[in-house]
Amino acid sequence: MKTIALIFLGLVTNAQSLVVKEKPVSKGEELHFKLSYGWFTIGRGSFKISDEYVIQDGKECIEINVHGRTAGLAGVFSKVDDKWGAVIDKNTFLPYYSYRDLSEGDYDLDEKVYFDYDSMEVRVESSSASEPGPRPTKYFDLEDGNYFDMMGGLMYARSIDYRGLQKGDTVQLEAFFDKKFYDFKMVYHGIEMTKTKVGEIYCHKVVPVMQKNNVFKGENAVKFWISADANRLPLKVAADMNFGTAYCELTAYKNVKSGIDFE
Repeated sequence: MKTIALIFLGLVTNAQSLVVKEKPVSKGEELHFKLSYGWFTIGRGSFKISDEYVIQDGKECIEINVHGRTAGLAGVFSKVDDKWGAVIDKNTFLPYYSYRDLSEGDYDLDEKVYFDYDSMEVRVESSSASEPGPRPTKYFDLEDGNYFDMMGGLMYARSIDYRGLQKGDTVQLEAFFDKKFYDFKMVYHGIEMTKTKVGEIYCHKVVPVMQKNNVFKGENAVKFWISADANRLPLKVAADMNFGTAYCELTAYKNVKSGIDFE
C-alpha cells in the first residue's frame, strides 16, 4: 500500500498557473477502487471527503480518509488493513495534519504528522506495537516552497488544467512523505479514450519519472489516467513491477461535483 501512495504523489505539479479556478472538490465525495494483478483482485480501497469543512487557522479545510485492505486470496497470505487521512486547505491543498494507521501482516505503524506554518516546521509522532520501544518525536524544517502530503498531492493533481500542457511537457512537485522530502517529476502524454471500470472515458495520461529502484521496471513503469472532465477522477493506475503489472482502478463513485453517482 505504501507503494501505491508513492505512485499517487508522482502525479502532482506545483505550477500554480496550471491549476483550474473551479477545483473539483465536493464535500462528501466518495471513491472506491480495486487493486488487481492478472485476473485476481488482491485489494480494495475507499477515498472519502468530509461532509463539512474543518476550520484550521481561520481557513476552510477538507478532511480526507482513505482505507485500503487486501481482498480475495491475497488476504490468506498477508493481510493488509491500512488507513490514511489528512486535513488540507480546500483551496491550496496544503496539509495541516495527516496520519497513517498501518496493519500489514506482522507489521503495524501509528503515525501522526503536524504541519506548522508559523514555525515552518513538520512534527512527526509515531509508534509501533510490532517494534516495541520509544520512538522519539522528529522535527523537520519546512524551507521555502509548497510541500504536499499524499492526500493534498492527489487533490492538487486533480486540479491541474491539463489543457495548458503539450505532449512531452514535464512538471514537478515538492512533497513530504514517510519522514522524507521528495522532488517528483512527471511527463504529460496527452488525451486518449480509455476503457475503465466506470466506462470508456477521455482521460489525461501522465507518466511519473521513477527513480531507479528494486520495485518498478524502468523510469516509465507507472502510468496514470485522470478523467478529462470537471471531476478529474483518478480512473486507473498501471504499474509495471518486477513480478508483473498491477492495476488500481476506480470502480464506483458518488457525490462528485459534476454528474451522477456510479455505483
